[in-house]
Amino acid sequence: MSLTGSSYPISRSTGQCSATGAALAIGQPYIAVLVEREVLPATAATGMVLERLDYSMEAWDSGKRPPQRLFAHWKSHYSEAVPTKKPLLGDDELIDLFEQLAEATEHKQLAFRYVLALLLIRRRLLRMMGNKPKKGDDPAYMLVLPKGSSGETPPLPVIDPGLDDAAISEVIEQVGQIIATGE
Repeated sequence: MSLTGSSYPISRSTGQCSATGAALAIGQPYIAVLVEREVLPATAATGMVLERLDYSMEAWDSGKRPPQRLFAHWKSHYSEAVPTKKPLLGDDELIDLFEQLAEATEHKQLAFRYVLALLLIRRRLLRMMGNKPKKGDDPAYMLVLPKGSSGETPPLPVIDPGLDDAAISEVIEQVGQIIATGE
């Protein structure tokens, strides 16, 4: 599966729960989700785009979930938009997103998690502990540990999806849109 041609612009929080329409209070915890939506083939090469939706903890815990196909989700705390530039997702939210994608099996999610892991290694939020080469039907993967993990914590495997240069560029762009600064 190729990632070429797909683009996932992700917006900031709207400040309201997608299930109930209620406003999120400053400091209130909520669940942010990325869902896949189909679009007309003329507007996107893959026919899919990612959309961000926010759910209050009460709505999420009561089972009110998005009707669309869930791509990923993470926990955050609502804060008012500030005029200064700041990342759409902070370090804790990126780690949460990385952990949520641990059970991913689809190629595009594996590719996204792999590039996200590389970013987190660069930011020193993950430490690379080694690599395991492809063996038989088992994929190649790298082993990482979260910052501050004890020596007793087993490393987390991150599957290497075997991306070519074009796919790597595409996934880097997607990750960049998730963490990009907004005005």
